[in-house]
Amino acid sequence: MVSNPQKGMIRSPLRYPGGKGAFATFFIELIKKNRLEGGKYVEPFAGGAGVALGLLSSGVVSEVIINDADYHIYSFWKSVLNDTERFIEEIKRVEVTINQWRKQKKIYEAPNSYTIFEVGFSTFYLNRCNRSGILAGAGPIGGYGQQGKWRLNARFNKNNLITRIFQIGKYKDKIVTENMDAIDCLSKYINEKSGGENMLVYVDPPYVSAGNRLYLNTYLNADHRQLANYLLNQRDLIWVATYDNNILIRELYGLCQKWLFGLGYSLQSKQRGKELLIAPKHVELPNKNEVVSKRWNLIEKITS
Repeated sequence: MVSNPQKGMIRSPLRYPGGKGAFATFFIELIKKNRLEGGKYVEPFAGGAGVALGLLSSGVVSEVIINDADYHIYSFWKSVLNDTERFIEEIKRVEVTINQWRKQKKIYEAPNSYTIFEVGFSTFYLNRCNRSGILAGAGPIGGYGQQGKWRLNARFNKNNLITRIFQIGKYKDKIVTENMDAIDCLSKYINEKSGGENMLVYVDPPYVSAGNRLYLNTYLNADHRQLANYLLNQRDLIWVATYDNNILIRELYGLCQKWLFGLGYSLQSKQRGKELLIAPKHVELPNKNEVVSKRWNLIEKITS
């Protein structure tokens, strides 16, 4: 077994149900096994980008490309990277109150009427202040009357969040942000890939069963099929995907390696759910005993 090297890695400022930041240690071993050290890392469904930040801050990749089709999420990352100091000052200045929450919600709901920075900050504010970090349709922590056990500022530790934003800003020259369809993003960077360039792709789409709880963008069965067809046609690409343990996904990726893994999260409870980790047969996966994490673990390899 190896020790967990996650201490010291940058943590995402965004809260994501099922966020895969705990996977960073797994991906470090994956990169080493497939001799991809110093290469690029591409995440076409970036969301909180926890894995990307962990790999970059650990030094095992030279550049990360984080893409999200949701303009709000893209605006957050673009703002953090382009206006790091301004973003930090806004965190210091902003009030964590229901009145401010309403103002930020108004911005979030009318993105075309505001600047990319305003949209990005509103996305961040609601993500930190909404129940479970859900952006669309969720209410504030503690309710509108702020009478609950937890209040609006329960997940808005300013000093901690400022530290995370500041650390991300130090890597801005090594992070590329995109606001594209996932397959368009993959096509762009795979087509640009030179013969000697190493690249790892991690695909974590909106899940089939849980659905689009955090994203405004819908992702239908046809989209899942199109994505699977695209990935399976990339004969030499090193890629890994995570999904819910859904029969459609097991069928689409029937010839791939598939592992069940347990992740310690649920939108409404702390129970562990079983999900799928998928990779083509030419990818060498770490043995489940080679990576230690208190938050997740590989459970069993499946053949159907």
